Amino acid sequence: MRTPMKTAWLMAILMTLTAALSYAFLPKPQPEAQARARTPLEQLFPSEFGPWRLDPAAAALIRPAFERARQFQMYDQVLERTYMDAAGYRIMLSVAYGRQQSVGLQMHRPEVCYKAGGFTVSRIEPGELQMLGRAIPVTRLFASLEGRPEPITYWRLLGNEVIADEARFKLRQLSSGGAGGIPDGLLVRISSLDDDLPHAYKLQADFAQAMAQALTPAQRQRVLGW
Repeated sequence: MRTPMKTAWLMAILMTLTAALSYAFLPKPQPEAQARARTPLEQLFPSEFGPWRLDPAAAALIRPAFERARQFQMYDQVLERTYMDAAGYRIMLSVAYGRQQSVGLQMHRPEVCYKAGGFTVSRIEPGELQMLGRAIPVTRLFASLEGRPEPITYWRLLGNEVIADEARFKLRQLSSGGAGGIPDGLLVRISSLDDDLPHAYKLQADFAQAMAQALTPAQRQRVLGW
């Protein structure tokens, strides 16, 4: 006959075993993601490349579209910069890194963040950027607020792969989680204040190409996936 003390000890052992097994089978961040998380975003993106230089006086131009996500700790790192060329044209670079891109904590796409910030979002379409002879799949969209027309180009990495298609992005998340690992994610957003969309997208493409040329092989692997 079991005494109350023996029953209590048995229950305690069973609870400990259950907790240990649950932890053992819980999806965990991939080792590569843990290593990448230790690298500050500032070290990945040069402050000068091609005709582009940092414009420290223009920080107010960047609308904090990531602010809501940052408040809820959806990202581990956020980098926001404004660059300017010799003609005075400004391009804003916003980068968000999340160490754990599980289905329940996925990167917020700009079309979602901007709409939540009061912008009207339109002209969402897939595209490509040519960088160093390779095509990178991107998404383009136009976000507008009174007095602020903002064409946007962005791409997302899940682990080491650039994925533009949302269904494929989620499928990759699910398959990685089922395999016991949670991939990290990086979102790179390039935008400018310009109501001439073809002109804006052309300069954004030139900006991305110049940036890619300035990256080291290790930086390109992180930012472009190759």
